[in-house]
Amino acid sequence: MREGFDKAQADARQALALAPDLAPAQLALAYVADNTLDFTQASEAYERALALAPGNAQVLRLSGGFATYMGHFDAGLAAARRAVVLDPLARESHSVLGRALYAARRYEGAVAAFAEVISLEPDYKETYGSRGLAYYGLGDLESARASCETKPDYWASQQCLAVIYDKLGRHADAEAVLSKWKAGQGDASAYQYATIYEQWGNRAKALEWLETAWRLRDPGLEYLKTDPLMDPLRKEPRFQAVMRELKFPN
Repeated sequence: MREGFDKAQADARQALALAPDLAPAQLALAYVADNTLDFTQASEAYERALALAPGNAQVLRLSGGFATYMGHFDAGLAAARRAVVLDPLARESHSVLGRALYAARRYEGAVAAFAEVISLEPDYKETYGSRGLAYYGLGDLESARASCETKPDYWASQQCLAVIYDKLGRHADAEAVLSKWKAGQGDASAYQYATIYEQWGNRAKALEWLETAWRLRDPGLEYLKTDPLMDPLRKEPRFQAVMRELKFPN
């Protein structure tokens, strides 16, 4: 993965050397920086892309999602909603809006946005797990379970089911979901494992996996600043240490 990001970054820089005002190149640079956890560089590149192409739906989607994960909810949601207006038939417009609303703890809006994704593309697997976690935020465990069981083999659904089954008292089923996921993914989903263990109330394991995610530079750490699943951990010194290492922009 790192080799791919390095090549993408080199190509984006070459594109900017040839055409400094090329917004897609700035967007590519921002996306690479975001996924390699250089959030300051990502923020600067997203701002440049927005300045160059304020009416580009893809620029608005990616920059809006990033702004929301950095805790800038008003700006992020405004950009995500503008992308929906500009490109309403793109399922990704509604998907980004749903994820942004979820990060902002606006769970009813998130459920509605994910419903739009499903109406546009019923086979888009990620949506069912994301919608399930939004239902979980509302406290509707049965709707969460039903949503996540629709596409149970996709990672987002597995994260959701591991959490929901445990909350429903189906602890063996929750353990089975997580064990199967680990067998297939190894350490690649370290950040998501941390969220599951935290929701299970196993703080020691949650912190262990969070630190593993940092050691591996897991791209999932982008969500750490605003992830509702991690809220109970925020006062823990080891959690705060990882937050400092990530150097999230203000």
